[in-house]
Amino acid sequence: MSSDDFKQTLIHQYSEVIEEIIVESETVYRTQLDFAELDTKVRGLIQAARVDGLEENIIWDILERRVPDYYNFAMNNWIIGKIAA
Repeated sequence: MSSDDFKQTLIHQYSEVIEEIIVESETVYRTQLDFAELDTKVRGLIQAARVDGLEENIIWDILERRVPDYYNFAMNNWIIGKIAA
């Protein structure tokens, strides 16, 4: 498997994980996301992506497309690249 194929596989896997954590972070009424819960899970996901050799910005790109409201929330509360290791 080439490094590009491996990277695409990782991106696909992380996209699926993002979908799962979005569902897990929905409130009881399923009308809004619990950003605090999602935020905690995203931090762990970004750390795992780093270990796998995937750039943090790829995770942010997926999140921006999938949940723009959370992305805006995170950008107002984080500095990209400054997540505690």
